[in-house]
Amino acid sequence: MITQETISYPIIPYKRLSPKSVDEFLDIFEDVLDLNLEKGMELDFTIDSKLGSDKISPTLFLAKPKDAVEIANICKEVYEGSYPYKEIEDPEEVKKMIESPENHFILFKIEEDIVGCFRCALDFEHFKGYTGGFMVRQEYQGIIDVTKSIIGSYAWMWSTYKDEILMWYCENRTAHAASQYITSVCGINTVAFFPNKDVFFDQVESDVMGVVFREKALKEYRETQKPQLIRNALDSFLHCDNIYRLGGFNLVCPDIQLNYEKIEVLHKSFRRDVIKDKYGYQYNQFFITGTKSYFSFLHTPCIQNLEKTKYHVESLEELYIYLEEFLKVIKENSIRYSEAFVSALNPEHQQLFYEFGFRARGYVPCWSYKKDDKSFEDYVVFNYFEGSVPKATLLPVGQDLVNMLNLQINI
Repeated sequence: MITQETISYPIIPYKRLSPKSVDEFLDIFEDVLDLNLEKGMELDFTIDSKLGSDKISPTLFLAKPKDAVEIANICKEVYEGSYPYKEIEDPEEVKKMIESPENHFILFKIEEDIVGCFRCALDFEHFKGYTGGFMVRQEYQGIIDVTKSIIGSYAWMWSTYKDEILMWYCENRTAHAASQYITSVCGINTVAFFPNKDVFFDQVESDVMGVVFREKALKEYRETQKPQLIRNALDSFLHCDNIYRLGGFNLVCPDIQLNYEKIEVLHKSFRRDVIKDKYGYQYNQFFITGTKSYFSFLHTPCIQNLEKTKYHVESLEELYIYLEEFLKVIKENSIRYSEAFVSALNPEHQQLFYEFGFRARGYVPCWSYKKDDKSFEDYVVFNYFEGSVPKATLLPVGQDLVNMLNLQINI
């Protein structure tokens, strides 16, 4: 007599997806999945919808140093050698990342074949985590269940580091909405638009930034002082407030009064350092000798952008000098896109960036952790771009933001 064993998996109702926080996400999946990536995580659950139900669920493993070559090869294959961030194509650099406690790669395997990967980078000092680098080999695209693969990856990341990392962010492509959709299912919301930031397959493309939080980040550790915003930052704030109910704010119209004699004196002490690495990145830092101020950013020549801007100044005159020099770098290098995150509590800095041609195109709650009072401070995303923006495929939440910003153009 032949008997057939029926295996039943937990069914996750579609309406429970798109949770409001990391906490809600973990309430759904933490007990459903065995989060042991050492022995392999089986994605033994079903989503009550047509979300990839007929696709193969891979087994998830944590990458080891020996997997670095395979990860680099996947990147080369998926992007046909055109991936702009060349360190991910270098097995030695990937190996260093795997060996670092601040980075993890998760592998998607079908039997013994590694068919894709995903990674996270952890900033323990600031309780912040980045996720990205989601890649699936071409012959398995449309075959494996990418939604469940990402859900499983986030379940491991967010459960493993739920005490150390309180906010997570990612940047998604806009040539298609697939990655935006998958991350939104996990509770990640679009809060910023980066026009013309990236280049994939030799085509200029915009990105969107998504975030998700532990509930206590917003409820317990967010700065209690109301945001002080210039009018140009208002739409970005209101978009984010509609998602997270951020509360009150003050609209401010700063009257910028600069001491140009002081600027002339300080400018004589200005210097710029540039460090270039083997992948083509150029790490720039501005200084004014005799002060504690600085202005740093990353220049990626192959995609003509400036990002990862950080600065500290003691006066508006110092910031004026740095922005003047920043614009020189933009013009001299034909930069297509540049960005800076500016404190939501400093309307004078927001106004100065605005007067130099930058525009607010995003608002990020709890972006920067302040050690002195153990709180998170909100930041406004200012960016500058050149050229026409290619059509962006966006989810409704991203389209809502872009609709609010569509009159904001560089002057």
